[in-house]
Amino acid sequence: MTVKIMIEREFKEIPSAEDIRVINELRIKAMEQEGYVSGETLIEAENNRKLAVLSVWSGLDDWQAWADSEDRRKLEDELIPRMEEPSRIRLFFLGSDCLQDILTEAMYDSQAADWKWVMNYGYETNNLLTFII
Repeated sequence: MTVKIMIEREFKEIPSAEDIRVINELRIKAMEQEGYVSGETLIEAENNRKLAVLSVWSGLDDWQAWADSEDRRKLEDELIPRMEEPSRIRLFFLGSDCLQDILTEAMYDSQAADWKWVMNYGYETNNLLTFII
């Protein structure tokens, strides 16, 4: 299942040439990883000390392998002293990919006598399944 990763970083000062070099190196190394699809780096319009990196991976296992790699950790460690706080990493699944899994799960769970929650995505109301997407 395709996964999108958002990495948010806030620097103590405007990112230096060295910070940009490290971020570019992270991107270059990520591009070499199995399952990497695409990526982009964004700078917040109202605060140029905040950057977000968005990347797309073929699957969660591919992202996790890169996230846990020694190469990534070393480069991330270079940025930490110049950041306000550690990077914030958020994972997103495409809604259409999740919906198929949710509906499949709901079909299996609908036979249960008293189910209320389905995979934390939806809930039963008056015998109707309502999805939160």
